[in-house]
Amino acid sequence: MPTPNPDPGTTDPFHPLPQPGPAPRPGPVAVTDTSPKIAITNTDKRQIDNLRLSVTFLINGQPHYDYEDHGTFNQVCVDRVYAYGGNWNGSQWVGDFLHTESSQSTQAFLQTLNKAEAQTGYDPSDNTVLPNITIVNEEPRAITGLRVTADFTINGQPHYDYEDIGTFDRHYILELNAMNGTWNGSKWVGNFLVTKGSGFDTTIPSGLLAFLNILVRICMAANAVAAVAGAAGVIKRGISAEYAGGAAAGGFKLSQVW
Repeated sequence: MPTPNPDPGTTDPFHPLPQPGPAPRPGPVAVTDTSPKIAITNTDKRQIDNLRLSVTFLINGQPHYDYEDHGTFNQVCVDRVYAYGGNWNGSQWVGDFLHTESSQSTQAFLQTLNKAEAQTGYDPSDNTVLPNITIVNEEPRAITGLRVTADFTINGQPHYDYEDIGTFDRHYILELNAMNGTWNGSKWVGNFLVTKGSGFDTTIPSGLLAFLNILVRICMAANAVAAVAGAAGVIKRGISAEYAGGAAAGGFKLSQVW
């Protein structure tokens, strides 16, 4: 017969609670160029409404869950994953683990981008900015078994899909497009959320990596001046990478999102 756990804070003496996550951060954590990111771009020509992104993942083998409601998917947003605090609900840790740090219209983002390009003298043939949500990993512990789920509506009809990411240790490029689904009796299901590519800093195309970093810098800046300066710095580094690596390095293309 198992020995009861003497911990008075344990509600079930035979199944002690796992240790909680770290204490809340004292302040904002700076987002660096090397932070793993998941970029989700809306490529559906129809309006996506009521978008809820949810994440399930493991830290030290313990399950965690949270979601973030984004409403209409027509903006450029930066979310962060950081699993501090939370409560054990009997089967998993739940808390404010997925949180939107910033959000702005695609038009505002493009205006800042154009100003940054003007400062550097970089003149792409075309700038197209699609709605995008970039999830940045700010968790100091290893996140494994990550699944990202998207629930949303198009023309009032519910849609659902998920993508298994696995270990959140690199950059992942995803697209959300709800074409060619199947009605299951209650909602549309299909391969709507799709991974288009992934890589570490050393393997991801330099232009794509630069765009991810520009997106985060513009969205996370405290003011317009800082946003332009941060984006201009990334553009300069991206152009340098292009000159150093040429086509083999992936080039520098701000003119297309992915």
